[in-house]
Amino acid sequence: MKEYRIFADSYRKEAEKGNLSKKEAEKVARIYDFLAGCDQEDIFNLFDSSVFNEIAKSYMRLAVRELVEEETIEEEQARAIRNRFSLLFDEKKAKEVY
Repeated sequence: MKEYRIFADSYRKEAEKGNLSKKEAEKVARIYDFLAGCDQEDIFNLFDSSVFNEIAKSYMRLAVRELVEEETIEEEQARAIRNRFSLLFDEKKAKEVY
């Protein structure tokens, strides 16, 4: 995926300019280099591996908590959203929902 190669190159250029340490830039660039070698199916497989599940669920929990605190939704609605999100993660593959 071409855009990831651009991200990797950008991090390396920032290190050359002195805006990032070479070590920090290379660490991030290596990840983007890896992703650049992936196709869409690989990305779906990575997501389905559950390596990102807890991070995604944490974003969702934070969003729901903030909406309850702002009184945009009620706690019962928040619980329904959390439960549905969890169910979908268990029952659907990334490719199906993308």
